[in-house]
Amino acid sequence: MGSFTEVAIAVKKTPRDALSTALSKLTQPLPLVGDGSRVVIKPSILDPKIPGNSSFEIARALVSLFERYSEIMLVESDNPYRSVEDAYSELGYSALASDKIRLLNLSNDSREQMKMPGHYFTNTHAMPQVLKPPLFLVNIATLKYRPAEGKVWGGIKNLFGLLPEVEKQKYHGRLEDVLLDLLVAFRPSLTVMDLAEVVIGKRLTGQMKKVGGVVVGTDPVAVDSYCSGLLGVDPMKVDYLKRAADLGLGEALLDRIEVRGTKHQKQVLANLMEQ
Repeated sequence: MGSFTEVAIAVKKTPRDALSTALSKLTQPLPLVGDGSRVVIKPSILDPKIPGNSSFEIARALVSLFERYSEIMLVESDNPYRSVEDAYSELGYSALASDKIRLLNLSNDSREQMKMPGHYFTNTHAMPQVLKPPLFLVNIATLKYRPAEGKVWGGIKNLFGLLPEVEKQKYHGRLEDVLLDLLVAFRPSLTVMDLAEVVIGKRLTGQMKKVGGVVVGTDPVAVDSYCSGLLGVDPMKVDYLKRAADLGLGEALLDRIEVRGTKHQKQVLANLMEQ
């Protein structure tokens, strides 16, 4: 990667203000939305009944930001815990639907074979047609940390939900290979780490910390790596982050990531330390 990668962090009274502030701190412009590209927003929704889902407020803020450019599609796939339609309803996302904003279930979308780099999927895999380029993909992730396993999950893990299959457990044995394929094939144009709630431990039994704020960046590896560092975890010891960096897919070395908004970083670190 080049010598300069940046992320920005902000904590404000509302998610909309935090997002606006963080984006304004980025010195490198966002990729342009245009040339017929669709804006696809992928929230992180495992199960509305447990913590760690992208907040409605941050999704609404992103919709407001991008709806002037293009039709917007919010996308998620079914899983064994819930249908997408039920999840949207329970989390309030259904209120976002309009003539310009569609809430799409990837498990029901028409599929076609799309090229994969071959870490797990050989040559191609049947993926939802809405993910065909040209595409401006906004990835709204949440931060999860399992101290006992040294696992940190964020934006790259959220790409797992792009797979349309309901039963995704079959991929868990080689999850990191699958994630690398998805990162290459469907690299987000913008990653937004929603820090409203950070889950420490297993999602069903772990501790949920209300931290607040957002981290944004155009390098998905850098965003995940920076957030790993916020948790005190060296990203080069997180296997999928190190592999992604070694493959040139993004920056994982913390001393090579420029951080915009260090005042807000201190507030996030203080909130993480609170019991």
